Amino acid sequence: MLVGVLLGVSLKPHAVVAQASNPTPTAANTAVTSNDVKDVADELWCPLCSGVRLDACELKACEQMRDVIAEKLAAGEPKDAIKSYFVAQYGPQVMGEPPMEGFNWLAWILPVVALIGGGVFVWQRMRRMVGAPVEDSAPPTANPTDEYQARLQEELKRYD
Repeated sequence: MLVGVLLGVSLKPHAVVAQASNPTPTAANTAVTSNDVKDVADELWCPLCSGVRLDACELKACEQMRDVIAEKLAAGEPKDAIKSYFVAQYGPQVMGEPPMEGFNWLAWILPVVALIGGGVFVWQRMRRMVGAPVEDSAPPTANPTDEYQARLQEELKRYD
């Protein structure tokens, strides 16, 4: 371990000199941080685990995938190209969401349609429970209280 530390310290000044000789950074020699890798990895899903994002998965395969992301970022590849690479390798399920094309549109549309349909259904049921009048085109019928009053008057006349 001590040898590793000494080697790291002895090589570090050379790396600084090498970077200092090239003052304008290019895409190929920029340092890739763990946040850069996480930005790409949090949009990808582990192809082996169910429902686990790549940035949170602890499998060795996912660690290797994150290393590939770091290498591609260091090489200057854009985020979309890296995601396309993983889709080509592992299929569209690595994106965690179906692509918006072909038959997969149903996966995007059906939840919205179900939510709207359920809202309309609940609204109609609540309206009926509360007893809000429903507009009819039929003519109004006789008032039931008038009929009750008439019957009451007839029965009272019998007892007089």
